Amino acid sequence: MNDLDAIAAHLGGKARLKALGATLGPEEGGHFSLRFTRANPRGVRSIDITGEPGGLFGMTCYGPVAAEAFHAAQLGHATGILPENLATVIGRLTGIESLHHHHY
Repeated sequence: MNDLDAIAAHLGGKARLKALGATLGPEEGGHFSLRFTRANPRGVRSIDITGEPGGLFGMTCYGPVAAEAFHAAQLGHATGILPENLATVIGRLTGIESLHHHHY
């Protein structure tokens, strides 16, 4: 299992992500991207997931790209996340209840 598959498994699997309207992008130097094609309660459009020392993860959430600013506003941030808590933290940051209360 590669790192991308491991991250997907902690988020409930690729089929679960697809059902939520999310896609997990390829790893680029320890960074993963999660993109949402469907609206979520907090307006998060993308999440950057970064590996941290000790097997932990950090996340930064972004909203839609503002045309006048040419960049997406940062909507949330979390660090020191255990792999088994990735889904819960994403649920908390996006407001997606089905993720917020589950561990995969």
